[in-house]
Amino acid sequence: MFRFILRRIAIAIPTMLILIIISFVLIKSAPGGPFTSERPLPEQVLANIEAKYGLDKPYHQQLIDYIVGIVTRGDFGPSFRYKDRTVNDVIAQGFPVTLTYGFWSFIVAVSVGVSLGIIAAIFHNSWIDYFAVGISIGAQVLPNFVMAPILVIIFTLWLNWLPGGGWHGGQWQYIIMPVIALSTSYMASIARIMRSSMLEVLNSNFIRTAKAKGLSWRRIIFKHALKPALLPVITYLGPAFVGMITGSVVIDMYFSTGGIGREFVNSALNRDYSVIMGITILFGFLTISFNLLVDILYAWIDPKIRY
Repeated sequence: MFRFILRRIAIAIPTMLILIIISFVLIKSAPGGPFTSERPLPEQVLANIEAKYGLDKPYHQQLIDYIVGIVTRGDFGPSFRYKDRTVNDVIAQGFPVTLTYGFWSFIVAVSVGVSLGIIAAIFHNSWIDYFAVGISIGAQVLPNFVMAPILVIIFTLWLNWLPGGGWHGGQWQYIIMPVIALSTSYMASIARIMRSSMLEVLNSNFIRTAKAKGLSWRRIIFKHALKPALLPVITYLGPAFVGMITGSVVIDMYFSTGGIGREFVNSALNRDYSVIMGITILFGFLTISFNLLVDILYAWIDPKIRY
């Protein structure tokens, strides 16, 4: 296992390098620049600004300096739009907010989705199964940009139970609606995957043997059926968690939480290319890290897997 982790880390390094290079090339290929506007700057002023940020250097030298800064100092460079702020400052301000409600969305999606899937599989073809599947289908067809305004209409405008936006240090009443809006579609996918996997496991020979021995349903489900049934769900969890973080753009913009998604959108509109690069690299790092974690969980759940 230790050798497998080392190999994955060795693969992750060139993967991140390729991500940085491709992102850098795409940004440099985009028309315009961070200092272009409807009213162009004088050439001498523009040259001085580009010299200050090192944009007057050849592209390959800019790329090398950028990679060296990330590797040696963890520095993503200065922001082109915010005075006296670096990309690290922007990420440090917005990412904890996104991570907070992204984490709780993940917990809600996994716990509710797995529970619904298990219940639907145990009571297969009963009204409970149809009810659980109906909830999953209903949640699946309501993405976060549809769920968010529905929640505001119901809980803010009609019932006046929850605030319609803001963060206020992460108080619970400001977290509930972003978590619901972000987790519902993922919860539905997890429930459907868990139901199908659990049905397949419950029809396996070793489950029939456990039934023939007279074991209780509780023991059969939680000791014998749950771990193998979780394998397909585990595969989905890595991309799902990263999707909740990267998919927070709509949540940040709609609920005004102040997360990193808002900064990502604003940096694209303002052509703040250094912020776009920094957030893209952060999302890439999260994707690689959680895929590695999923592989490790695979080996822990199924001892037959040997890397």
